[in-house]
Amino acid sequence: MGDSTLLDELAVQATLARYCHRCDDADFAGVVALFTPDGVFTHGDRSVRGPEALLEYFQTMQGRPEQRGKHLMGNVVVRSDGDVARSVSDYVFFRFESQGLVPAIAGRYHDELVRLDGEWRIARRDAMRLNTPE
Repeated sequence: MGDSTLLDELAVQATLARYCHRCDDADFAGVVALFTPDGVFTHGDRSVRGPEALLEYFQTMQGRPEQRGKHLMGNVVVRSDGDVARSVSDYVFFRFESQGLVPAIAGRYHDELVRLDGEWRIARRDAMRLNTPE
C-alpha cells in the first residue's frame, strides 16, 4: 500500500468521523456539506437525494432534543482507488435517557465516497440496521 493510498484512507475515515460529530452536534448543514451535490442517504426503506432532501431528513430524524444522541463508529474498512473510495463500518447510536446514554440502534454503514476539489465527499451512504436475533 502506497503512502497516497494510506493518506486517502485516513482522509476518508476523517470524513466519516465528521459525519458522526456533526450529527451529534446538530450541525445538519455541516452533515449535508459532507455529501456530494447529488449525494444519497438511505436508512431502512427511506432514501433521500440532494442537499435539500438530506437537510430535511436529518432535521426531521434528529432535530428535536429527544431524538439526540451519540454515534459511535468502528471496524472501518476503506478501499480507495484514485478518486473513488468504498467503506464498510459498524455503528451504534445511543440515545440520551434519564439513566444516561442507552444503545438504541446498531448497524452497518456502506459508503461510496468521491474526491471533489481535493476533499472526500459522501456520494452514497446506506445505513443498514442490524436485526435483533430471534
